[in-house]
Amino acid sequence: MAAETKTRPRKRGRRGALQVYDVLREEILWVRIAPGSALDERALAARFEVSRTPIREALLLLAGERLVEFLPNRTSIVAHFSLDNTGDYLDTALIISRAMARAAALSGRAEAAVLNEHVERFVQAVEADDWETSLRSELEALRHLAGLSGNIFLIKYFDQVIDAGMRMRVLHYYPNASAEERRASADRLEALVEAVLAGDAAAGDRAIERMILADSAIIVRSLEPGFGAEMRLERVGQGLGAL
Repeated sequence: MAAETKTRPRKRGRRGALQVYDVLREEILWVRIAPGSALDERALAARFEVSRTPIREALLLLAGERLVEFLPNRTSIVAHFSLDNTGDYLDTALIISRAMARAAALSGRAEAAVLNEHVERFVQAVEADDWETSLRSELEALRHLAGLSGNIFLIKYFDQVIDAGMRMRVLHYYPNASAEERRASADRLEALVEAVLAGDAAAGDRAIERMILADSAIIVRSLEPGFGAEMRLERVGQGLGAL
């Protein structure tokens, strides 16, 4: 996917390297800059209207998150995306997400109006077949639930888990999820919210587990052969004798 030519509005209080970092991180996670793409410091400096020093600082921050790689020739690229450790990621996502759902349900801080608004935004985006708004609204709802726990460690690591799976969702989940599967995901989010509002930790645990396992199944399916299994290779003619 091609990179956007315009920067997003600056976040208040973020300048220089941090502002560059914010924008590039967003574009990498949402695959607006494709994995393996070169990151030209001169071009980035011109784009952000800064010197090359803040650009290098931003790239170093991104490299620390394994989103940027530095090659031996001093070229920097967007880190390649690999599914090598997907099993480890999904195990971790399950563990932390289940803890998040339980903590949210037991917190007593959930507000029906706020959570139902999150669900409604997600449902509307799904019905409009707007995958980016769907993903953003779903992640906003989950981050809000994590925030209900009041546990700074859980909030921090849950947020990291979400970001670590972003490119996988953009590249492998949404292109392969059917309309029916996306509608079912809205039902699962609604079930999670209902469990949290009811203060039912066990039901919340089951709901988030179903969400992640259903998403995982679609991601795994995206790796299946697209047409090779349906091919039937038959001999044409009688070999060399037919020539």
